[in-house]
Amino acid sequence: MCRVSVIVPVYQVEAYLARCLDSLLAQTFEDFELILVNDGTRDGCPEIMNAYAAKDARIRILHKENGGLSSARNAGLDVAQGEYVAFVDSDDYVAPALLEDTVRAAEQSGADLVLFNYRLVVDGVEQGPYLPMDDEVISLDQMGLARYFYRYWMPYRHGQEAWCRLYRRDIIEKNGLRFAPNREIFAEDTLFSAMYLMHVRKLAALSTPYVYYVQRGDSLMAMRKPRLAHRLMMLSIRLSEYVRTCGRERELADVLPVLCYDKLICKGIRLDPSLEDVYDAMRELGQNDTMRSLLRALMGFRPLALYTLRTGKGIRTQMRARLFARRWLRGDVRGAVSLVQGREEQA
Repeated sequence: MCRVSVIVPVYQVEAYLARCLDSLLAQTFEDFELILVNDGTRDGCPEIMNAYAAKDARIRILHKENGGLSSARNAGLDVAQGEYVAFVDSDDYVAPALLEDTVRAAEQSGADLVLFNYRLVVDGVEQGPYLPMDDEVISLDQMGLARYFYRYWMPYRHGQEAWCRLYRRDIIEKNGLRFAPNREIFAEDTLFSAMYLMHVRKLAALSTPYVYYVQRGDSLMAMRKPRLAHRLMMLSIRLSEYVRTCGRERELADVLPVLCYDKLICKGIRLDPSLEDVYDAMRELGQNDTMRSLLRALMGFRPLALYTLRTGKGIRTQMRARLFARRWLRGDVRGAVSLVQGREEQA
């Protein structure tokens, strides 16, 4: 068994792959396996992967039909052998001390999860640290998961992406954690990271940026996102159901409604390229019991009052959220959408 399994999905990144692999093989920490998952790429990536594997025995190559990023990461998890797991996207590159520093942080603090910062790379220029992180160790047993969501998750202080985290593989496997299919869930990182948090007792945060997140126009994140509203609403439903499965619904009863409303549902409505798709998603998922439960909770006093207290959101946010939930629950999806900024219509 090696200490770390590094999983790299590969799809149509011929121009970027060598730089990514060079950065991983230059790690100051050497006890890791590098799992390259060929997700049905149609360019010259297989030749690049084979050339690197021929020179370094730590590299393992998996070949599969194209199934999307989640499918590729899951394939890597299925064969991973490391004590820890890290995910790296094949168009990004990483600092030499990434694995050494994160493994040390996990061992010294006893953390179940290590979070770290990143830099954007725009037009080849590396920018400053992106997240407003501090170096700290947080006991979720003492702080409470609800407070963590208010303080760190909602304001995006710790990020949510899979590629800025070091996970314990035993926690992943013990709880059967895998990434949801991309066609069903948008921001599968968010769902996976939130589900993993249900099993974290202590985490360590490193303010140092170790990942260089390359911005490119043809990336998955830059593409149009069909059925975005539906997929973010499904994320809300799946997360709520998983919280209930873990027996933590009472602990997060005030957090989930506003988290799903403000960070997921409204985002999907604002950014979905098709307003008709938004209406269809709301009509369909407005009949879902879990979604209706979230909307009913959103109409209560406590969730929005705590949200305002913890995040500084004003009274107008509370009024709009309650009216949004009321309209959707009664089937007035157009009226609900009219309340969401960026999609104003006559109710």
